[in-house]
Amino acid sequence: MTAGSVRRPGRYWIFTAVVMPLNPVVWYLIHRWQACIATHPGAEQQKYDGPCGTEYGLFGLAGLALLPLLSTIAVALFVGIMEGRRRYRFAAGRWISAVVVGVCSPPTLLVYALGYGIGRALPVPQIMKAHQLGWESAVNAYTALSRGLPPQQVLAGGFVSPEPVYLDTVMGYARYYGMNVTFQPGFTVAVGSPGFVAGAAIGNLVSNSLARSRAAAMAQTQWREHRTVRVIVTASTTWCCIDGRWLRFDHAAVMEYYLENASCVMTFPGTEPLMLTGPPAALHAVLFAYLRGGPTWQYQPFLHPIAASAPMVA
Repeated sequence: MTAGSVRRPGRYWIFTAVVMPLNPVVWYLIHRWQACIATHPGAEQQKYDGPCGTEYGLFGLAGLALLPLLSTIAVALFVGIMEGRRRYRFAAGRWISAVVVGVCSPPTLLVYALGYGIGRALPVPQIMKAHQLGWESAVNAYTALSRGLPPQQVLAGGFVSPEPVYLDTVMGYARYYGMNVTFQPGFTVAVGSPGFVAGAAIGNLVSNSLARSRAAAMAQTQWREHRTVRVIVTASTTWCCIDGRWLRFDHAAVMEYYLENASCVMTFPGTEPLMLTGPPAALHAVLFAYLRGGPTWQYQPFLHPIAASAPMVA
């Protein structure tokens, strides 16, 4: 996943919509077998050798697929409760996939809808409440700043800066970069029978292949240095306290800014992108856009969802 890419939730709905058309096919094959043995009494005992041999073979394949398809009903209840409690949109907004599931297996969609209703009745998880409060703070700040009010200053104990502080919070921290990983293949010297030597050689080959794959995965460009840090936003800088050391990220140096799923990502020239995650991410986006300046700060693309939630500003 690149620094600015975001995965849309509910991809399992697409997989379910692809697999679910097998459901009517399975029931058709079962019905075909039952109709054949009703027409030819005794064919059930003859199996492949009887007049219903073809139908019996297809019936066996249908039986293998029937259990996984029936298990989707139980899974639908669990997914419905999970998505309902997290206040996701119905079917995670995958409307085409939901229609396919409903047409091919109405009980599955009905059970999901029941679970979704149960989930909506359950209390919201604490982390969801925190994200909701963070979003409301961002919307309120956007509304106030759009009306011309100055940003509120906060006291930041233990932080010394001539600039006023507008945010002092705790967020998740990560950087996006690759690594140089050295892979040293292993060698095995085996003495014995030809079979033993061949087995040792194959084992050494498999071991080197796995080690090479692990090294390649470690070297890939990815988010690293995950930790929880103290974050302070001043008039021109976002500060992160890493192991007692303050790192500064000047707003003027930011090339691109992304906000999605309680995460804000900033890219810089000549250094690794920075990702800050947590409920204050949306508020950080509002303050960043405002403090960086410009008469059209509230029309930044990453603020569109916040602007849509804010009341009409004259």
